[in-house]
Amino acid sequence: MGLFARLSDLISANLNSLLDAAEDPERMLTQVIREMEEGLADARQQGASAITAERRLGRELEQNRAAASHWKEPARLALTSHREDLARKALTHKLEQDDLVRALDTQWTAARQTSTDVKAALHALEARLAEARRKQRTLIARHRAAAIRLEVQRAVKPAIPDGRTPLARFARFEDRLIDLEDQLLAQTEIARPSADLEIELADLESAKRVEDELQVLKKEMEPVVL
Repeated sequence: MGLFARLSDLISANLNSLLDAAEDPERMLTQVIREMEEGLADARQQGASAITAERRLGRELEQNRAAASHWKEPARLALTSHREDLARKALTHKLEQDDLVRALDTQWTAARQTSTDVKAALHALEARLAEARRKQRTLIARHRAAAIRLEVQRAVKPAIPDGRTPLARFARFEDRLIDLEDQLLAQTEIARPSADLEIELADLESAKRVEDELQVLKKEMEPVVL
């Protein structure tokens, strides 16, 4: 796998999905961080090489451009002296330099693009690595907190109560009182429907009377037809 493909996988990796699917999230995160650190080291090394190549090719490009421009002046001087043979030789050197300039320009453009890509990948991977390390710290803290809670629960977990102790007898008595209250409430609810029915019928009669009065009032307010 090429460096850029590997960096792309590391940068685009969904840490949450990886951790959710992992049997041991802490171990998985440690492995991901190690791979990111290795990828970051490789990217930095290639980035340094790309920047070095870009600068070297840039210097060679400028030197050959200067050389191509230099041969143009001797060609002009030869022509003014009616020495076309010398002018042709000078222009031949200029064209050779022009060809070299074009080749170097292509190489320099590619090196500059590689340098830019590596720098961008470095910044992105550094950000993902920082995110993974934050998740690792959070995960470790959660595991430690869970372990502490478990130890506390085990330390304060009460023993199984003995039914013969006074506390246990009081608890049974309290349960019987609660049951008795529930029975009384149930009996009250059973006896209530007749009273509720009477209230509902009375409300219905009252509503009917109000409706009748409303209809009478509407008729009184109707305009008189002559």
